[in-house]
Amino acid sequence: MRVFVSHGSHDTWIARQMARCIGECGADTFIDAYDIKTGDRWEDILITAIDRATELAVLLTPFSRNRAWVWMEIGAALRGGKRITPFFFGMTMRDLEKHGTVWPLSATQARGLNDFDTYLAELRGRIADAQ
Repeated sequence: MRVFVSHGSHDTWIARQMARCIGECGADTFIDAYDIKTGDRWEDILITAIDRATELAVLLTPFSRNRAWVWMEIGAALRGGKRITPFFFGMTMRDLEKHGTVWPLSATQARGLNDFDTYLAELRGRIADAQ
């Protein structure tokens, strides 16, 4: 199981905490802050990482909701048939609806960041089922 953690650069600290918790569940993670090094061609690395991921955990905040790369990562995960779990912090699905950007996630069970523990419990179950 490999989880790609998508986020805007303003939310890196929160995304790192998410990746740490996901890793403690036994999943491999990809997060740009740890997995892209100085001088790397980050566009290529992101596409490869999404292709290799089984899931995308995307942190949506007022800072990230308009970030093109966050939506590119969501689109790539959708195209690849990946499980996508949006986590909202400081906003809701309704806020995305107001800006007309909700359609890629409209059929997806989203969570508030306060429900991240529920996701982790479900992730542990998926990891156990895969073994």
